[in-house]
Amino acid sequence: MIYGRYRIFISSLYAIMTLGLLSVAFVLLAWLMGESIMGEPYRILLTLILLGYVITLMFRRFYGDIRELRGRYILRNTVETLSFLLLLTFTGLFVLHISNAISRLFFVTYFAVLLVLMPLSHIVLRKLLTWTLGFRERSMEKAVILGANLVGRKLNAKLTRNTYYGIRVLGFFDDTPLTDYKLLGSIAEAKDYIKANGVTRIYCSLPMIEEALIRDFQDFAEANVISFYFVPQISYCLYNQMEVEVVQGIPVFAMRRSPLDSFHNVLIKRALDVVLSVFFLLVIFPLVCLIFVPLIKLSSPGPVFFRQQRTGRNGKTFYCYKFRSMRPNRDADRLQATANDSRKTRVGDFMRRTNIDELPQFINVLRGEMSIVGPRPHMLLHTESYSQLIGKYMVRHFIKPGVTGWAQIHGFRGETKELAQMEGRIIKDIWYIEHWSIWLDLEIIFRTAFSMVAGDKKAY
Repeated sequence: MIYGRYRIFISSLYAIMTLGLLSVAFVLLAWLMGESIMGEPYRILLTLILLGYVITLMFRRFYGDIRELRGRYILRNTVETLSFLLLLTFTGLFVLHISNAISRLFFVTYFAVLLVLMPLSHIVLRKLLTWTLGFRERSMEKAVILGANLVGRKLNAKLTRNTYYGIRVLGFFDDTPLTDYKLLGSIAEAKDYIKANGVTRIYCSLPMIEEALIRDFQDFAEANVISFYFVPQISYCLYNQMEVEVVQGIPVFAMRRSPLDSFHNVLIKRALDVVLSVFFLLVIFPLVCLIFVPLIKLSSPGPVFFRQQRTGRNGKTFYCYKFRSMRPNRDADRLQATANDSRKTRVGDFMRRTNIDELPQFINVLRGEMSIVGPRPHMLLHTESYSQLIGKYMVRHFIKPGVTGWAQIHGFRGETKELAQMEGRIIKDIWYIEHWSIWLDLEIIFRTAFSMVAGDKKAY
């Protein structure tokens, strides 16, 4: 694999280390809390936890390569892994009818401790790899890069900076003279150098127009038992993660990867939308209507609900519902609301500041036109104008719009007086699309609920 000969070893080592961590933490916590681990229920519990962890690894592929995960992703994946493990363990306890024999305090404390220890063990192992491989260059694989272009230089920088990949780049071969990079020789001199210096990896970033030369080096590498990797020069147009699929031997690059391209994830997100929207519409929404419907009717003549066409998933239009917060006017489909907008009623101003005017959109959620979390839907005129001004604007329409979103909890809401404000909102929307998870949705929902109580200066 591209990450060096240690990939499988490191992943297996971390899995074994985590199994040990699960066992040691269990025994120590049981000793500290005075629980008898010699009793049969606790022995069965530990067995279920260890077995559940193995099953979790099989299904989630969490540790494909631990060196690739960073910061928040380590914590997020740990939470997802422990949640799945918790579900499996609970199921086993109830099937075996021994759940009542296990201390609830011990169970909760144990998983809380794991939530801290597992990310720490991940970070410690990676630091250890960096230190070990950094000081033992002889244990690292030797590599050269054919082509000192932008892509080749970027690859060299990443492999050189992150020694835990276990790969040492000796230098470049290129026909263009360079002064700031380690040029080992011309392309024609590469083969002799590779054989003489025990190189085990060749990274080729030559342009596709050099197809014959690329094939020649591939044949040379295979004849000499050297790993050959082709690095396509397309990074100039990549601003996001990418997936590669193979269709009958033809590589196809998905230039924009989204977790919501998976039917499994779409199903999970839709299930959350349906459950929460049904609960809200049956339990909370009637109470909200009981309070605000009379106030809206008394505030000014006109309907209780405001209905407006907005741009939805795949650019299709739909009618978005809101509580009417303004007096009926001809500019409703053209102008955004401002801080001191004279069109707003007194009760409407309060509803907008607390986001209560958006609550009827749970009807759109139940109908499948919106999701609880997603990019906020814009009026048609704004979609038409901003799509011409902002290059990536329409990317936000790959998924359903939301009642709330990642951009909104980061301050990108309300009136957009400058183009940069809308650009910032689009960046956050695209980030959400590319990094979606059910835990991210729950975080956004809770932070939105908090802002409704605490208030938001940009809500008007």
